[in-house]
Amino acid sequence: MKLKVLAAAAILAAPVFANAAPFTLFAGNNVNLEQGTKVTGDVGAKGNVTAKYGSQVTGNVTAGWNVTLEQNSQIKGNATAGNKVEVKYQANVTGNVVGKTNSPSLNTLPPASEFKTGGKAYGLKSGKTAELAGGQYGKVNLEYDSTLKLSAGTYYFDSLTVGAESSFIFDLSGGAINLFIKDNVNIGSNFDFEMLNGTANDIYTETSGNWTQGAWGEWFGTLYASGANSNMHFNQDSKLGGTFIARKNIQLDLGSTVVAMPEETAKVPVPGSLPLLAIGLMSLALFRRRKTG
Repeated sequence: MKLKVLAAAAILAAPVFANAAPFTLFAGNNVNLEQGTKVTGDVGAKGNVTAKYGSQVTGNVTAGWNVTLEQNSQIKGNATAGNKVEVKYQANVTGNVVGKTNSPSLNTLPPASEFKTGGKAYGLKSGKTAELAGGQYGKVNLEYDSTLKLSAGTYYFDSLTVGAESSFIFDLSGGAINLFIKDNVNIGSNFDFEMLNGTANDIYTETSGNWTQGAWGEWFGTLYASGANSNMHFNQDSKLGGTFIARKNIQLDLGSTVVAMPEETAKVPVPGSLPLLAIGLMSLALFRRRKTG
């Protein structure tokens, strides 16, 4: 997989929280960072945050219960837990370590959006490229090595299944793109995320189901798995940028990376507008992956 700079200064979205600055990763239950993962930005969980061997967080980590750093993992910031912070062999916290606190600075999860889906199912055959207008759709299924172009507007899907080696192209020349998915999202490996004439600040995605994405894929913007039992799972070497929130658990597998936006640029949306849009900005070189061979 080859990477190249798409923009020297890209803008990402973050959700608004009631009580604290936005987290890069935030889960209503647990956050699990597998071996070699790297997160730039704050990480929070109502339950536990576990950083496996060699993983690294450049930011603060806050858990309602336990923060656990396994061998050679690092937190370049503060570690705060309602119960305990466990720092194992050759792990390191550069900032303050605070356990047994009754008031860790954790956000209130945003409410799930209310939306309706339903409509004709949409399918795209292997190797094909197509454009899809905003609107309501049933099950959306993209087969292997297919490319779907989305334009300004709001999309409502019953579910989303994307085959390996496929791509989404977000054409933002006409404005923001919002995706609302009722059920599960399953994206295969080597997924390519491209933007035209805009930035990830203009992209908001929400699912009421689970979000599962294969290895060596990408996603940018604000992504919220908002259902009562929604989990988020990114397989190894995923490249992510923005804010990622799950009602239940978030797991990043081997070697995955996440980059966030600075809190000082956060904005508050007008009540009643599309939720969680245009909240945070950052200077970030976004990467566009192109297939090789």
